[in-house]
This record gives sequence, structure tokens and C-alpha cells, in this order.
Amino acid sequence: MNNEEVFFGFYPIRQHDVQIQGMPHPMFDLMGKEASLFRHTIHDGSAARAQYVAQARQWFNTVWETISREFTG
Repeated sequence: MNNEEVFFGFYPIRQHDVQIQGMPHPMFDLMGKEASLFRHTIHDGSAARAQYVAQARQWFNTVWETISREFTG
């Protein structure tokens, strides 16, 4: 958030079936509502936390630049 904070959590994965054209297909879902989030900030004076935030920002930017698409809804 704002190049200063990162919230990270381990999202549990659950499998369930979804119906596609009347047939059940297994699907995996990330259950964010069950995750505990951990806050990392550049403002706590820790060089390791600042590096973590920088790396998380870099990772997010590569995902955003690679797979995002403009919404034309």
C-alpha cells in the first residue's frame, strides 16, 4: 500500500465442484476470509522489512504489467 506497507497471509486452499454446462468440475479456491494477515512496513526501522516491502512491490508490478488487462465493461 502506497509503496510503504505490505499485508501478507497464507490463504487456505479448498477444493469444491462447480457446474459447467451441467457437469461438475473440481476447482480450487483461496479462502481469504480465513487468512491471518501480517503487516510489513518500511517505517519500523528494520532493513529486512524495508527490503521485503520493496521485493513485494517489485513482484506485484511484474504481475500487474504481465497479466492485467484493461477493463472495457
